[in-house]
Amino acid sequence: MKRLPRLLATAGLLAAALPGLATPSSASAAPTPAYLRQTPDWHRCSPDRPAAYECATLKVPLDYQRPEGRTLDLAISRMKSENPAERRGVLLINPGGPGTSGLSRPIRTHAEMPKDVRDRYDLVGFDPRGVGRSSPIGCGDLSEAEVGVGGAYRPETFASDVSWARGIADKCRAKSGDVIPYITTRNTARDMDVIRAALGERKVSYLGYSYGTYLGAVYSQMFPERTDRFVLDSGVDPGRVWRGMIQAWGTGAEPAFERWTRWVAERSDTYGLGPVRRIL
Repeated sequence: MKRLPRLLATAGLLAAALPGLATPSSASAAPTPAYLRQTPDWHRCSPDRPAAYECATLKVPLDYQRPEGRTLDLAISRMKSENPAERRGVLLINPGGPGTSGLSRPIRTHAEMPKDVRDRYDLVGFDPRGVGRSSPIGCGDLSEAEVGVGGAYRPETFASDVSWARGIADKCRAKSGDVIPYITTRNTARDMDVIRAALGERKVSYLGYSYGTYLGAVYSQMFPERTDRFVLDSGVDPGRVWRGMIQAWGTGAEPAFERWTRWVAERSDTYGLGPVRRIL
């Protein structure tokens, strides 16, 4: 499953470029009452994990515009408030990716957070649709060269780069093409609202990292009246996702790389990567 975040990211970028992976319209679809009335069947996640770490599975529609159709499993987890008298609600957590499993996140967050946070919130994790234990998707058997995000762009290799990307897209389409168009941020936000309702909460608080900041922003845009306290760590600019964001990385990465190369060159005796050379 370590390959899945990169595969999802690749598939998502290809979906915008290749007509066979086009994303269906989902402008106004919302969770329907039948999905919002679910009651989680909580159980201990694993004998080798803390007893307080509980898991359950919810059902969500593959396509929110056709809620009577095919469904997906949505794996959720929680560690309940340590002080019910101080409890404020639930803190839903997403670690980013996109495509990173968040099911075990309550355990890590429990270890990182101060007691007043653990008192005030049930810590709730989930695997986003298509990931981990939430009806995972895949692209079949990929070669070693097909795993990853490719190399640096060069005009002279453009044709082969397109062929490489199309080959991955073809495998993803063959294996999961009927599901991939519905693995979207807006559908994941709708899934989050199903979780909120299934937990019996009028509002949800949220902690998101990296891509999780974008997911949190989308949820608050779609469901502002159900948004309580949101913390967005390492924010993604909603106006630049995703190509523009990756382009912007160079603004900080280039000078940082130059500082690192000078630092390591001045310590060539230690690292053996070569001394500083003056270029005329």
